[in-house]
Amino acid sequence: MANIYYQEDCNLAMLDGKTIAVIGYGSQGHAHALNAKESGCNVIIGLYEGSKSWAKAEAQGFEVYTAAEAAKKADIIMILINDELQAKMYKESIEPNLEPGNMLMFAHGFNIHFGQIVPPADVDVTMIAPKGPGHTVRSEYQDGTGVPCRSSGCYGKSSRYGFGICPGYRRSKGRGFGDNVQDGNGNGSLWRTGSFVRRRMRIDAGRI
Repeated sequence: MANIYYQEDCNLAMLDGKTIAVIGYGSQGHAHALNAKESGCNVIIGLYEGSKSWAKAEAQGFEVYTAAEAAKKADIIMILINDELQAKMYKESIEPNLEPGNMLMFAHGFNIHFGQIVPPADVDVTMIAPKGPGHTVRSEYQDGTGVPCRSSGCYGKSSRYGFGICPGYRRSKGRGFGDNVQDGNGNGSLWRTGSFVRRRMRIDAGRI
């Protein structure tokens, strides 16, 4: 059974002192990054060298680094590039720079579900999946509302994140960092479902 949470259930103070790296600055990347930044979060951008989005992200007020540099600087790393590019970037740029207690975040479950990305056991993994494209995530935030969002995950040994997230797990301590990043993104409501990484991928693939 899914739990439903709203903005007032979240506590952005849990993100104080934390750096969020958004990897990618396309449809979802720009929306998540701008919404979180305007909610008071410390957000940096990670891109590949020569990306056409580099100058755009800088013009919109972000510090921009290579994906490897951004991952090294961040506590929370949200990977928002195309699914087919994620595994290679993760292996080359993100995995070598992970530290125990970091959080990896996704907006789609393909690479986790199919084992293309296998994070270490001491890194938390969550999904924040808005029910809308990036431009809608952004415009709804600017209108003072938000789009519904599903939240789930499949790893997570760090109880300080307060996010028991897989079948067989339950919430440990209070509200989680994943929920509060979702709040900073301006999403209007949140369903948390333990098996949603698998379900989201299958729904998107047309195999409900």
